[in-house]
Amino acid sequence: MAKIVSIASGKGGVGKSFFAANIAMSMVSKGYRVLLVDGDLGGANLHNFVGLRASGRGLYNFLRDKTSLADVILESSVGVHFIGGSGDVLGMAHINNFEKLKILNQLKRTDYEYVILDLGAGTSYNMVDFFNFSDKRVLVMTSEPTSIENSYGFLKVALYRKIERLLIKDKRMEDICKKLRSRSMNYPKVADIIEEADGIDSKATDDIRKILKNYNVGLVLNMLKFKKELNIFFGFEKVTEKYLSIAIEKLGFVPYDIKVSDYVKNLNPYYSAVGKEQKLYFDEIRDILVSSMRG
Repeated sequence: MAKIVSIASGKGGVGKSFFAANIAMSMVSKGYRVLLVDGDLGGANLHNFVGLRASGRGLYNFLRDKTSLADVILESSVGVHFIGGSGDVLGMAHINNFEKLKILNQLKRTDYEYVILDLGAGTSYNMVDFFNFSDKRVLVMTSEPTSIENSYGFLKVALYRKIERLLIKDKRMEDICKKLRSRSMNYPKVADIIEEADGIDSKATDDIRKILKNYNVGLVLNMLKFKKELNIFFGFEKVTEKYLSIAIEKLGFVPYDIKVSDYVKNLNPYYSAVGKEQKLYFDEIRDILVSSMRG
């Protein structure tokens, strides 16, 4: 079964799709069988980053036309197999739970070693559930304060969603679940959830702690301009440990390159066009990712 790697961000414009495409190309260069999937169901544009034009085929056809997954897979010139999302179909951004599970289960059953799932920005249930389902969760952000804030917000929502789906099975936890879904009554810390749940059933708190222990997230800093920006890694790590009680894995960084937009405009895949020095950033992150999934 394929390992699913979800690439997420708290906001748009941080280079998430750029990173997803290039890490997929880096994996292919190492000989891995990789499927790159545009999981942005409301504004798909990932095809541009691997040198493809919109084909009109993708997840829409798989879900609504009952086309097989194999029939919507395209092969790019850089060796990455690709499935497009949907950017111009009313309602595609709001698929139901059955359709969501259908996508995830079918991707897991493919013959690829790795599926790179590029998620849409934001905290919709679909994006959060895709993120939580994955074998490896990767968060891409920049050094901009808005990106840092929104990345933390996304991570908090995703984690609380996972805890809520655990607790909702027990009717005694109904009030806690309501608070988890209410922004005005949200818990500042995961420890607050544990404390309240422990007063109802200590076994539930043990299950929450298991979630926290296994909820490791890889962090990538994109468009880095100065070395001092690497301190963001440590600051973000401290905050998530203090408030969310989870571990952050520092995967690496990608420096800012003013030429990226020109490559995208010309449908020239970045990884295949640049030299060894630029490739190295993605290759190092790739090796850490693969190693962590094997371990």
